[in-house]
Amino acid sequence: MNQDKPREVRLALDAIPLGGKAEGKAGDDAVLFVRDADGVRAFQAKCPHLGAPLAKGEICGGRLYCPWHKAAFAVADGGLEEPPALEALTRYPVRIEGGEAVATLTPEPVPARRAEAPVGTVLIVGTGAAAVACITTLRRDGFAGTITMVGREGHPPYDRTKLSKQFLAKPTPAEKTLLEPDFAAAHRVERVVAEATRVDPAGRSVALADGRTLTGDALLIATGSRAVVPDLEGKDRDGVMTLRSLDDAVRLSAAAERATRVVVIGAGFIGLEAAAFLTKRGLSVTVLSREEIPFAKRFGEAVGAALKRYHAGNGVTFVTGTVARIAGTGSVEAVETEDGARLPADLVLIGAGAAPETGIVAGVEPDEAGGLPVGADLRLADNVWVAGDIASFPERASGITARIEHWRLAQQHGTHVARAMLGATGVFAGAPFFWSNQGDKRLDYGGYAPDFERIILQGDPAALDFIAYYVRENRAVAACSIGRNPAFTAFLHLLGEGRVPGPDQIEAGADLAALV
Repeated sequence: MNQDKPREVRLALDAIPLGGKAEGKAGDDAVLFVRDADGVRAFQAKCPHLGAPLAKGEICGGRLYCPWHKAAFAVADGGLEEPPALEALTRYPVRIEGGEAVATLTPEPVPARRAEAPVGTVLIVGTGAAAVACITTLRRDGFAGTITMVGREGHPPYDRTKLSKQFLAKPTPAEKTLLEPDFAAAHRVERVVAEATRVDPAGRSVALADGRTLTGDALLIATGSRAVVPDLEGKDRDGVMTLRSLDDAVRLSAAAERATRVVVIGAGFIGLEAAAFLTKRGLSVTVLSREEIPFAKRFGEAVGAALKRYHAGNGVTFVTGTVARIAGTGSVEAVETEDGARLPADLVLIGAGAAPETGIVAGVEPDEAGGLPVGADLRLADNVWVAGDIASFPERASGITARIEHWRLAQQHGTHVARAMLGATGVFAGAPFFWSNQGDKRLDYGGYAPDFERIILQGDPAALDFIAYYVRENRAVAACSIGRNPAFTAFLHLLGEGRVPGPDQIEAGADLAALV
């Protein structure tokens, strides 16, 4: 046997539907074959984000969507079109041999790019999703200039979405959350670990706590949010924590090793995700919330009640009430409510939301939502952009000025800004999307509908198998789903293209997947 012969994966042509895809395997090797009128192409079988099997994804209008987190790739060449993946798919050469498609597992070379950018130096304030997406896009698109990234966290960039999920289910090394351990070196980034005290958009400069001032030809302000801690009596006791950063998650996970009873204050996404995974760890978890039904305002009562039943069925205790104080002598011992209940605890997680970090930006007043108002192109001033949690921007599909705290949207913002820095023009038109691991169930939400007027509900929320469409001004502008990936992905794609059918058509059973 010739040991130097390249490995191959074969698949019968009639196993690859026209306009569709199929996975081929040979031993431990796997390839995704895609077939359309232009022929057969072959790509890596797993999403480069977290390894989802792409054969279970959806093809919509020339895009292949990851089944888990909706990263999108061009069917034509595997190019990256939407995060949370930060790189394109590896493509393999294919030949047709008899009735088979044969992929040779020698990756096709990626053409080198060099961008003639109108700027030579890029300064980024922030180290989160928007910053990372901006940097990776600049380098992927051929920017050869200097990139400086400033932030107070000393860790390499990490995936914040992991912190409230499996990371808490068992002791997990912090490195498991890192996007790339050598991110700065890999992308030729000058990494400055320091506290920014003032950002001056007019001068495209950043003053640091140590007295230095940094400037750039282009400036991205992506300072993100901080955890909100209400002014509760006892909030500073040992064992009272928040969950926003990797350091927070490490502390919480270590404390969970010694704890037996946890009270989570707040029934938002972070609170319920953490509650689910701490319960998996064997802890007794109580969620204290002012609302009887979590997410009722966001998703409607039917969906919220179903999620509450699901968590309760997995051991989470729910209590409706308001915190009076966090009791204890030194360390926390209980959370006491206004109506006299005492909830024993040796660990308290405050999940009261997040507040945008805008106070250091000079000359710009935050709007009512706490964000910095920008135009549809995310531009704040000449060669200055705002992205992520702190951006109040015109959200295209809903027509509302929005400040949205979604990891993937921050990445979309960062990608848009990178291309604007390289000279592209146009507005930001990405469709917002987030996912939430509610225990073993993944909830998908796309669009923006904070004040929806009615819900079109298909499926059975009680069985956590449904899709709900949220209607505002006689337009379906958002959807929430568990277990309905084809319909949801089609909706998200159509939303991004401005082609969602009317509510009456959806209610009548329109096949969204047939419209992409």
